[in-house]
Amino acid sequence: MSDTIDFGIYYGLEWNKLSTEYLNGLADMGNIQAKKQLEKTYNAPIETQKIGFGKFSNYKWVDVDSDYLLWIIENVDVNNIKYTLALKALEYIKNNTHVEDLDVIYLD
Repeated sequence: MSDTIDFGIYYGLEWNKLSTEYLNGLADMGNIQAKKQLEKTYNAPIETQKIGFGKFSNYKWVDVDSDYLLWIIENVDVNNIKYTLALKALEYIKNNTHVEDLDVIYLD
């Protein structure tokens, strides 16, 4: 598989830089390279993956607020990669958050 896309408006861009939405569109049209890149995305460790949309574009999934991840889960189709990645990120955060990392709120 070539490291760069060799057609269209993203000619010369690395496959791993393409949004999952664009990759899904190509995969739906039968593009084998897009399907392989999507498989890599699904199988890559969540702590290395970045969001490719919205106000948190280019942030790592595990670095955004849990409330935003929950919003994604509540508002996208369960078959959407965003849903899957948000779930993976929440699980990662849950398993890797230590008590000393939490903000302490004192109530009177």
